[in-house]
Amino acid sequence: MPVIDKRANRLLYGIDYLLIKSVSFVLWIIRYSLPTKWSELISKEDRHINVLNNVVGLTFFNALGGMLLLFTQIKLANYMGAALYGIYSYYLALGEVGANVVRYGRDKTMLRELVQKPEEQRSLITHTFILGLINLSIFMILVVIFHESLDVVFSLSTLLLILSPCLISLDFQPVYESLSMMSWHSMYYFLQKILFLFCVWGLLISDIPVSLFGIAFILFISWIFVLFLQYREITSQLGIHIFHSLRWKNLLGLYRQGFFIALSCLLSVAFGPLIRLVLNMYVDSYAVGVYAAGLQIYSIGLFLLLQIGRVGNPMMAELGKNSCEREKRCLFVRRYLLIMIACVLPFSIALFFFPDTIVCSLFTSEYVELSSMLPIFAIYLLVYSIGNVFIQFLIAFRKDKIYFTIFSIGAILTVLFAFILIPSYGVIGATLALCVPHGLTCLAYCIFSLKYL
Repeated sequence: MPVIDKRANRLLYGIDYLLIKSVSFVLWIIRYSLPTKWSELISKEDRHINVLNNVVGLTFFNALGGMLLLFTQIKLANYMGAALYGIYSYYLALGEVGANVVRYGRDKTMLRELVQKPEEQRSLITHTFILGLINLSIFMILVVIFHESLDVVFSLSTLLLILSPCLISLDFQPVYESLSMMSWHSMYYFLQKILFLFCVWGLLISDIPVSLFGIAFILFISWIFVLFLQYREITSQLGIHIFHSLRWKNLLGLYRQGFFIALSCLLSVAFGPLIRLVLNMYVDSYAVGVYAAGLQIYSIGLFLLLQIGRVGNPMMAELGKNSCEREKRCLFVRRYLLIMIACVLPFSIALFFFPDTIVCSLFTSEYVELSSMLPIFAIYLLVYSIGNVFIQFLIAFRKDKIYFTIFSIGAILTVLFAFILIPSYGVIGATLALCVPHGLTCLAYCIFSLKYL
């Protein structure tokens, strides 16, 4: 399989080289500081150095970018007020719906296909990208046509806010992951965050008023720039001519092949954006703002889990090959579960036992209701850490229909919970509507996966 020559991008290559040397230096210090027995054990693990580099790179770049973005979002929430921040979050929620339409489930299946069928790499990349462009065009046309029904005030700023999350689905993350270049890809995400944060904070510390259009324009341009860099790198180095290589038969086959996963991803709006839409419908934009702020806190605990999941996903795809032994699969899954739970446990403890301290330290008094939300998120994080492993397992072993069935039931339950709980309990009802049904689906993934282990 062709690979990416990192040296073509001198800036990122310099950062990546420094990261690799730093990891090697730290391992060298540890190796020669420990007793001989432990030092020999670490030396044997040098074969996993690429995995370690990816974990460190993902954690460092995404943690730094995520932390800066979190504080920026908190600053915006306090600066704009819960009502205006709720409007901002509402449009981003619509964009997240569009992101699922654009992906068509390929974020879950493309890595599997690239790992298990490397000979089809160029065709998969070509037709997946064009599929995303077609879906993006269809979604934005529908938004324009039905903007009144969607409670969208038609303007350039609202269209940019809706469009920006959709652009994320056009990036080449599965390609980089199939090439074991998660750390390299994380630097692109970090670059996008830095561009966005630099411009937003420039507005916040200047006399220029911060408007929805300003934030929307900055978000849109930052994603366009990073997508362009990825597109140029992938197409030039892998020898892909996307629009010249299009075969309509292959494109239609991709639509048919990914239908069940795509449908489940479309239903996933129930676990996120739909709840904000229902909150806006039955309560107000203030409630949407409080709920969105709670998700920002929850995302801190989710962060490391997702980074470990990105590194483990290609390994799980490898286990999906028929040649893999059963004992090896079981051992990997057990270790994977322990790592996932260990990653989120400190955050769950903090959210469960110290919600008031966290809220008072980060938000103004109008967000006091967050204190009741955080313990619910704490329990949900632990359950999600288990479910994420078995989601990857079912997809790697091509149990798409089982995954779709469980996911669909969970999505339907979420919709029912949302319409039942939100009118009476507001923000707390929205939190329960997200966590309880999705938590149950995570347990269901576990139960059905054990059958195949």
